[in-house]
Amino acid sequence: MISVKNIVKKYDGKEVLKDLSVDFPSGKTTVILGPSGSGKSTLLRSLDLLVRPESGILDFGDIKLDYSQPVSKKLSFDIRKKTSMVFQNWNLFPNLTVLQNITTAPITVLKRPKQETEEKARKLLEQVGLGEYADRFPSQLSGGQQQRISICRALAMNPEYVLLDEPTSALDPELETQVLLILEELSKMGQSMIIVTHNMEFARSVADKIVFVEDGDILFDDTPDKFFNHPTTRIKDFLSGITFNDEKTTK
Repeated sequence: MISVKNIVKKYDGKEVLKDLSVDFPSGKTTVILGPSGSGKSTLLRSLDLLVRPESGILDFGDIKLDYSQPVSKKLSFDIRKKTSMVFQNWNLFPNLTVLQNITTAPITVLKRPKQETEEKARKLLEQVGLGEYADRFPSQLSGGQQQRISICRALAMNPEYVLLDEPTSALDPELETQVLLILEELSKMGQSMIIVTHNMEFARSVADKIVFVEDGDILFDDTPDKFFNHPTTRIKDFLSGITFNDEKTTK
C-alpha cells in the first residue's frame, strides 16, 4: 500500500495540496476525480517524485520518505522503481523503435538482460494487440497505438503501481475506448493502478476506490457505489457537469 500523510504543496505561495492524507491499496485500482485545477495531477505526481511537496510523508511500507528532508539518489531510485508513470501525451522517443522504447529503461536503468527484456516486451505488445509493430517508429503509429505502447513501457519496468495521468485525454472516442479496455483488463488482473481521469463511465467500471479532490482537499474517499449511487450534494453537482462517454466537461 502507498500512504501519503499530511502533504502540503504550494505554487507561488498558494496551497494546491492542503495537509492531504490518503491511502492507495495494493492490487486495486484507485481513481482520482475532481474538477480541473483541483490538485489531482499534483497528488499523483508526488507519488513518483515528479512533484516535491514542501512537507508530508510518503510511505510504501518498506520505504518511507519525508518530503521536507533532502532525498538521496538511492532513495529516489528505490521509490521510482516501485512506480511507473503513463502520461497523457505518450512521451515516446521518436528516434527509437517501439521495441526500443519499451526495453531501453529496463536494460539501462534496471540492468536487465537484453534478450529477456525483449521477450517480455514482445509479450506485452501481443497483449495490447500490437505484436507486429515492434520495429515501427512512433511517427508511424496512431495516438491510441502510441498510448498502448506507453502502457507497455510502464509495465516493462515491473512496477508495483502504474500511475496514469489523464491517459486518454488526447485521444478521440474510438481510440480512447481501445486504451480503456486495456486498462480495464489490467485492473481485473490485479495490477495496482492510480488513475486521474475525467471519464466517469470508465471510473465507474474500473475503480475499486474513488478519491474526489477539490481545491487541494479530499472531499470523498470511498467506494464507486457510494460515489455514483449515494453522492453528496457537491458530487451530484460535479457529476451533472460531466458528459458521460467523454472526457470533456459541459460546464
